[in-house]
Amino acid sequence: MQLMGIIACLTGLVIGGFFAAVASTSASAAENIKLGLIEPFSGPVAAVGIDALQAFETVAEQVNAAGGVLGGRNIEIVGLDNAMSAEKTTQQLKKAVDMGLKYIIQGIGSNHALNIIKFVNKHNKRNPDKAIMFLNHSAVTTAFTNELCSFWHFRFDANVDMKVAGLVTQMSRDSSIKKVYMINQNYAYGKSFQAAARTLLKERTPGIELVGDELIVPFGKVQDFTPYIAKIKASGADTILTGNWGPDLVRLVKFAAGANLPAQFYTIYGGLTSSVAGYGADSQKVTLKQVNEYHENHDGLSADSMAFGDSYLAKFQDTWYSDRQRWLILMLAEAIDKAGSDDPIAVGKALEGLTFQGPLGEVQMRASDHQIQMQLMVSSLTGEYARPIMYKGNDFHIAFATDGTISREDTTLPTTCDMQRPY
Repeated sequence: MQLMGIIACLTGLVIGGFFAAVASTSASAAENIKLGLIEPFSGPVAAVGIDALQAFETVAEQVNAAGGVLGGRNIEIVGLDNAMSAEKTTQQLKKAVDMGLKYIIQGIGSNHALNIIKFVNKHNKRNPDKAIMFLNHSAVTTAFTNELCSFWHFRFDANVDMKVAGLVTQMSRDSSIKKVYMINQNYAYGKSFQAAARTLLKERTPGIELVGDELIVPFGKVQDFTPYIAKIKASGADTILTGNWGPDLVRLVKFAAGANLPAQFYTIYGGLTSSVAGYGADSQKVTLKQVNEYHENHDGLSADSMAFGDSYLAKFQDTWYSDRQRWLILMLAEAIDKAGSDDPIAVGKALEGLTFQGPLGEVQMRASDHQIQMQLMVSSLTGEYARPIMYKGNDFHIAFATDGTISREDTTLPTTCDMQRPY
């Protein structure tokens, strides 16, 4: 009996130890909520991807320092390099599935966002118990929250139509604009910009003539913009309306500056700090405007956005640019706590209709199409400023000044979304 008691005791210890180890492993596995960030960390636009990683990690650190989510779980950003390749995007999605990630963040390149939407929809239909949610911070092709809308996709940035509405609304306030030349990148996003601009120019600026409309091969393939500059000059355009970004915008601006082109730029992404670094001294030879949700010299920014921008600048010597990256993480954290779970369906329900105090006022995640509704502003590069644009410790002696703000009423557009929900 004594031997049987010892065996029972040892068996209990072994079983108890086993379950303790399992519990410990489970607790460790549950410690962090991992968000896979699929962006280019190598290749021609790596600087933009690396900046995004730095930004998301910084916001996650802020959430974690405040106690995390669900009573103490941390948010962890997992960088997954797609090198701006469709094949590598798919590879990284499969890797994310193998890692058991429930959330994917992406925004650099609408063609890659489209691949993610299709992959996630198919994966979730086949694996409803292992659902993945896609959190989109900057891929702005309008169709993603119209005919391609999905419960599994949430966009935290204004879409192309909203941004173009902001630019064109500001253009309607400038009576000196008579002739506009458009140049865009020949892929989903650029074509979306082109279509929106054609429609909105007619609706909101009927007195302005569209004198040129070009599509170029995207992502740094065009090295010499001289032929395009010549065509713009010949057209008599006083304004260039472009969705170009990255090297395609940097080179366009530099060639325009070199040719003393007498036309101003209305852009979506002209203010990316990596792009301002690329313009260099040429940024002071052109009139360049951008539409976005934040810049550090705007009067009336929310206290939270200003404080974050100041801390980001102090830490990295980089000017804060995409405040939507901040509110993506903060709204997700709030939704997770509201849901009481990191389950994507529960979190998705909690995100629908959720509001947040953005830099220019309240933003809201519209439930019908998962498109954020927000204010925008148009601003111009200027040599007169309180705070200069900084990038990697370099002061470019230039910054943005606000030309005008665009209300939510002017950027809130109808949707054709007919969303199919998984519940």
